[in-house]
Amino acid sequence: MFKVVDIKLRIVRGRTGPADKRFEYSTLIDYIIKDEGGKTLTMGITPPVYFFLKQVLNEELDDLERVIFHNIRRENRKILKDLFIDNNLLNISLKGVLVGAVDRIVIDGIKSVGKLNYNFSASIYLNNGQRIPNIIPSDAVVIALLANKSIYITDSLLDEKEKIDKEIEEKMTSKKEPKPESEDEQKEGKVPKSLYT
Repeated sequence: MFKVVDIKLRIVRGRTGPADKRFEYSTLIDYIIKDEGGKTLTMGITPPVYFFLKQVLNEELDDLERVIFHNIRRENRKILKDLFIDNNLLNISLKGVLVGAVDRIVIDGIKSVGKLNYNFSASIYLNNGQRIPNIIPSDAVVIALLANKSIYITDSLLDEKEKIDKEIEEKMTSKKEPKPESEDEQKEGKVPKSLYT
């Protein structure tokens, strides 16, 4: 198991994965691993979660982030941020409970979704020995940050991700390679398919 020593949030142009719809910008979270010489596990996250994590990490928004922040769709419902981060009393109470209850967060699950993508999951380990599995990693990370607890990534997850990435790469390259022509097609010559007579 590897310890996450830093978390970086960044915005890149384009999509987060090969099967995702093309967006003008994608919001990402990088988990930097201690024992792997600065190796990084990168995940795509939704813009609202990105900006929520920026606030939890006490990071200022740059100009591009401000533009994106003001253009994302807002909801009128109260979310975790509104309840616990913006309300000081609930924030203090929540942190106290989390510090007493949570031992660590482990990003430990990866599951293929469709042919060209995958989702991650995390587990929350409690001080009483219980494990709460299948948590959205960004939610678990917010809990770890609020409670000042360590975040880990399992080596089996990194191995599985590498294997899935290779499979996706093979599928993507096989789609790009043209089919070899049969001998009959080569003899006939190429006729435009849009030719009308």
